[in-house]
Amino acid sequence: MKLATVGLAAAALIGATVVPLTIAAPASAASCSGSQVDSIPVKRSGKTYGTLKLYWNGSTGTNCARLDRVVDYGTRSGMIVQLWACAKGTSSAATCRRSSIHDQDSGQYGQYAGPISVKGKGKCITAQAGVADKNHNWANYNPSKTFHCG
Repeated sequence: MKLATVGLAAAALIGATVVPLTIAAPASAASCSGSQVDSIPVKRSGKTYGTLKLYWNGSTGTNCARLDRVVDYGTRSGMIVQLWACAKGTSSAATCRRSSIHDQDSGQYGQYAGPISVKGKGKCITAQAGVADKNHNWANYNPSKTFHCG
């Protein structure tokens, strides 16, 4: 208690403003519910720029995705994550991406993009992801096939 009083007095003497600490929400607040079913590195020239994490919640029939930055972590640079659900049996990702069941998040983020989600019970999914480094070089994930059909 004495140290807190001394600290406040020192702040008053030098004219500093005392601002209460703000504690950020835990990372789980920006995560997907359900079980993680995949972790896909997003690479450029063999270097991992990000990790696309995919989740499935069987009780809600929801697929969810989040893209975590690896390169230049904490530096706000471009990120995009997209997720589609399409008819079971659709093997072409391009065909699936023409589906209207879609969610995405993009922007200048320092840590992650997403989470995003689509209903997917009895469907296949595909995803795309991109991460830019501080020099605006992009690493992309763009599969040609759908996956996690169920």
